[in-house]
Amino acid sequence: MDAPDDPTQPTKVEIAAIHHLAELALGSSGQASRCANFLLAWADADGYGAFDPTDVWACDTTAIRDIVTVFGLIARVAEYPELLDPTLRDDLRAIAVKWRH
Repeated sequence: MDAPDDPTQPTKVEIAAIHHLAELALGSSGQASRCANFLLAWADADGYGAFDPTDVWACDTTAIRDIVTVFGLIARVAEYPELLDPTLRDDLRAIAVKWRH
């Protein structure tokens, strides 16, 4: 993974991982709901529910790597996704509509 110049900011690899997970969550594969659960739990666990770590069992290795990458980002920067990358706001809204409404 690329090292952040500023440890409070996401790296290009981390941003790419978030966007890939959002793309998967908006899709129709078997792992879509799992990726959605992960992202929505990060965005608002109280409102959208928690993430079951065993969900990764239904994901391919690329999605698992992205989840691990993003989890490391979450731990390091202690910030919500749309505040790290405002372009995620629309994706998160669409994911919530698809999986929670």
